[in-house]
Amino acid sequence: MLNRILRRLPVVALVLAAFGSLPVAARVPRSAVPLSPRALVSRPAAAYPAVAPSATPAVTPTSPAAARASNLAGYRPALRPEFASDLQAVAQATRYSIQVTLHPGASPTLTGLERVHYTNTHSATLNEVDFRLFPNLPGYGGSMTVGAVALGNAVANTRLISQNSALRVLLNTPLPRGASIDLTLPFTDTLPSDNKNGYAVFSYVDGVYALAGFYPIIPVYDQNGWHVEVSPTYGDVTFTEVALYDVSLTVPADLVAVTTGRVVKMADNPDGTRTWRAVAAPVRDFYVALSADFRVVSQTWEDVQVNSYYRSAQAESGQLALQYAISALNFYSQQFGAYPYAVYDIAATPTTAGGIEYPGVIVVAEQLYASPDDYFQFVLAHETAHQWWYGLVGSDQVNDPWQDEALVNYCAYYYFDKVVGADRAAALKNRLFDEPYRNALREGRDRPVAGAVASFDAADYGTIVYGKGPLFFDAVRARLGDAAFIAGLRDYLREHRYGVAYPADLIDAFENASGQWTGDLYQFWIEGKTQ
Repeated sequence: MLNRILRRLPVVALVLAAFGSLPVAARVPRSAVPLSPRALVSRPAAAYPAVAPSATPAVTPTSPAAARASNLAGYRPALRPEFASDLQAVAQATRYSIQVTLHPGASPTLTGLERVHYTNTHSATLNEVDFRLFPNLPGYGGSMTVGAVALGNAVANTRLISQNSALRVLLNTPLPRGASIDLTLPFTDTLPSDNKNGYAVFSYVDGVYALAGFYPIIPVYDQNGWHVEVSPTYGDVTFTEVALYDVSLTVPADLVAVTTGRVVKMADNPDGTRTWRAVAAPVRDFYVALSADFRVVSQTWEDVQVNSYYRSAQAESGQLALQYAISALNFYSQQFGAYPYAVYDIAATPTTAGGIEYPGVIVVAEQLYASPDDYFQFVLAHETAHQWWYGLVGSDQVNDPWQDEALVNYCAYYYFDKVVGADRAAALKNRLFDEPYRNALREGRDRPVAGAVASFDAADYGTIVYGKGPLFFDAVRARLGDAAFIAGLRDYLREHRYGVAYPADLIDAFENASGQWTGDLYQFWIEGKTQ
């Protein structure tokens, strides 16, 4: 996520408040963006065809047991062919089979049924399994209720925890490492019809349904137990393992769906609704955006279908977003390692953040489409980098937000430096990193970059994590050189792909790749130690 500071101000004001103004006239020439030679394809999104599945998904909404017997072939459409074998490495990942229906109105609701096949991959024996109910968080502003939870053939004992933002399911018998359980959770969501809470990540605003975290999801379990912390409204909340998804979404037929993963079936129903079915794997969560006003322009980059969904009045910026996203996707794939998914979507939504990352999907504030300047491209580069640092390599965004946000912000600058031009990159670096940090020093607001989101106030969170944090990576790059810096990130990806990494893992990757010590840089920039 980018630009999460003063949540009730317009996006342009957020940019100015957090990082200083950017030169409006300084736009990147389209000729500066390398593109595939294949032609753009633009069409009304309402007519956008579903992708024919290469195989019938083995996990069906009516049979969680099929997940256990599945050979994983049903998830292959979500991945590029050369990455289909990755499914074997995550065969024990949690499997979600979800049926959900949208009920429009002044206060829209969702009703859903979720079947979960969960395997304990941890060394500890588990006596409970927790689910996050993100709509109940203050930053979401909606609500989620969960009905009676079935644990196998019995009704489970449950209790709400973490200010009702998590549900603890008590197990009848302890679950040892390697053992599996099946759970069924009926749920109902209510969406807010405003963007006053957080960043409108879960809302119905301006004709767009944003459905982040619309279903119960299992968080990371580690040496600290289940991660069910309540994050402030200006921070990320998702800390999850990769999982396998089969989602059926029934909505009014005039709505266009943008989803994580790949749509494998789209069917019209007699009651005037349409059901979209998508599979996704291995991904950390599943996102949906819906609007009757979405249009789409598409292009095939290598063998990845890249789609830019925009509002009907934003066609030119929608095409520019597609070009910028492909350029960043191409660059990061060359630098870090190939993008593994079959689809990559960009969607314009009324979020009051600059942009937000989800697996295989990024959203960009529709306000930025009105003036697609350097910052517009920077947001697209930032959120695209999250497909690696958040998507492929997970980290604790609640307690160590710098590990992905500062890194991703620096990767967006690195992209500008190598692709767009050194002069533009230097101007962005000064305005987004150097100047905010100088202001913090001058005003006595400097502090360590390390710390949970809750340890920052809203303004300093952006200044320190997004402004000062990237300067650590700039110092590491200056010491190691570009080749070793990128080698460290490639090693980081290789060692923690589809897993969860912690700060020490990132530092070790740089030092192992270069043979050079960076501990002093970490202590100064991240820990705030001067000696």
